[in-house]
Amino acid sequence: MIPSRLEKALQVGAHAVINSAEEDLVERLVELHGNAPRRPGEKRPGTDIYLDAAGAPSVIQSVLRIAKPGATLGIVAVHKKPVEVDFGAILSTELTIVMSSGYPTEIFEVTEDIIENWERYAPIVSDQFDFDDVEQALTTAGTPGAADKVVVTFD
Repeated sequence: MIPSRLEKALQVGAHAVINSAEEDLVERLVELHGNAPRRPGEKRPGTDIYLDAAGAPSVIQSVLRIAKPGATLGIVAVHKKPVEVDFGAILSTELTIVMSSGYPTEIFEVTEDIIENWERYAPIVSDQFDFDDVEQALTTAGTPGAADKVVVTFD
């Protein structure tokens, strides 16, 4: 829901973004992906894949409420608190939930793309600090909403 982050998502290749604080999530997804109702007159987005990269419980709750049958929810975000899931309410959707976590060895799989397409990824970096200011970098990175991605450089 942070406009600058939504804009950055578009800059790095997102087809569309939705600020759920300003737009009706279901209406916008139906506009983008069509309507896939389970019952006549129902509005349910035809979205096949949802991706939670925010770590906000409201994202999970929204997807569980609106997902069409057979949709997939991928969770790559870190959730700092438990998220309640009513499995009875989503049983009929046959929603697939996939968890994912990055591992230190995976950086080598993406490094080439980052180097070759650095202009595409540059907007993600919100703050850059010299190594001498690493404490400030850590404070900035650890403050919710203060930064997107923090980079520490070495001379």
